[in-house]
Amino acid sequence: MDSEDQRISKTRIVYAPQPHHISSAPALISVALSEDEEVEWHWTHFPDGRSMVTGYSIVKKLEVGEEGERLP
Repeated sequence: MDSEDQRISKTRIVYAPQPHHISSAPALISVALSEDEEVEWHWTHFPDGRSMVTGYSIVKKLEVGEEGERLP
């Protein structure tokens, strides 16, 4: 297995939360993340109570220590 195959095999797809009250297609469907990444969804909230994901940030996962504290 070459390095590109290894990188692909360690990629995971995370699907965006879907809007409940919006009839149009969602702005985002999914993102591909490596094992050491997490996604933070950016939400837009409308005056009529609707909400939908309109962006995202990919961040490195934080490790959790023995005492439950988050480590960088």
